[in-house]
Amino acid sequence: MSTGSEPSVPVLRGPHVVLRPPSGRDADALRRLGRDPSIFRCFGEQVDEWRELSAEEADEELIALRPTATELPWAIEVDGRFVGSARLHSMDTAANTAAYAIGILSPDHLGRGLGTEVTRLILDYGFSRLGLDRVTVRVLDFNERAIACYAECGFTFERRVPHVVELDGEWHDDLIMRARRDAVARPRRS
Repeated sequence: MSTGSEPSVPVLRGPHVVLRPPSGRDADALRRLGRDPSIFRCFGEQVDEWRELSAEEADEELIALRPTATELPWAIEVDGRFVGSARLHSMDTAANTAAYAIGILSPDHLGRGLGTEVTRLILDYGFSRLGLDRVTVRVLDFNERAIACYAECGFTFERRVPHVVELDGEWHDDLIMRARRDAVARPRRS
């Protein structure tokens, strides 16, 4: 996936997750994880029923997960299995800011604290290694699990963007949350 000009994506390790550069070997797992309606609703997508991805769709998803000058993507691996991805994006080196996104695609891996672990690892990397001062995240107003995760990791509410997406005939807002380097506790290294 690398052409040699993209930034290097480091491997980050936590107690339960390994964050590593996405690779072609993730295509089959991504295809099998498919589109789960309950998960993709939290991304603002209306998915009526679960379906497996085609090989072409999985390949396209992986192509979109390549590093660029303003984006660092990670594959989330748990017990040797690809379960989703996370990324710092919209990085502005002059302002020392970035945005964050995470998608755990396996329903079996939700509600186990993995999102919190991933978020803390990436925030620590962004603040201590990249020198970021602020990281923002957007989350739909009904996604209570994600909001709690971000708050636990040091994000605070900044503003509301009304009527961003319509799902099942109801409009939902985006909440913009921000973490600041000087306000976020770093994970202890062992």
